[in-house]
Amino acid sequence: MTDAEFQTAMEKIRQGDRSGLRDIYDSYGNMIYSLFLSRVHRHQDAEDLTSDFFLKLWSIADQYRAGNGHRSWLHTIARNMAIDHMRRHGREIPVEDASEVCPGALTETVTAEDNVLSEMSAAQLLSGLAEEEREIVQLHIAAELTFREIAEILKRPLGTVAWKYRNAISKLQKTAKEGRFV
Repeated sequence: MTDAEFQTAMEKIRQGDRSGLRDIYDSYGNMIYSLFLSRVHRHQDAEDLTSDFFLKLWSIADQYRAGNGHRSWLHTIARNMAIDHMRRHGREIPVEDASEVCPGALTETVTAEDNVLSEMSAAQLLSGLAEEEREIVQLHIAAELTFREIAEILKRPLGTVAWKYRNAISKLQKTAKEGRFV
């Protein structure tokens, strides 16, 4: 969705037209869900937060100012909601939910990433990464963001984001090659 299309959708929301929210959901629903899942690590919580996110988007449509990058704005809202959720509910992942963390979230890749992910579940692989590495991998693969977009969202240098991604992929390859689960 371009900035102009997003602005049009936001204008529809301001006028009470639900089709604007539907357009944004169709374009960014999976990305927002992936962002939440990368933070809270539970499918149910990520689904609930995604629903809450779009309800919140409806209620704060008047606050959006065009020209500042709508993806960054959406990511900031989602990140803050996830942080609030973690503060309220704690950061621990119950053992019975550990197997639910990100299965299939990294399935749309080619080359080395594809080979690594075919050997182990995404949850097992991602558990061995640092939080920022895991977030960068998920934003790049699951949310299909470019390194430049990720750098803007995370407020990190482009080179750092690209380096952390390559480092994370190397770790995933090594883990898969050794056949060990972290």
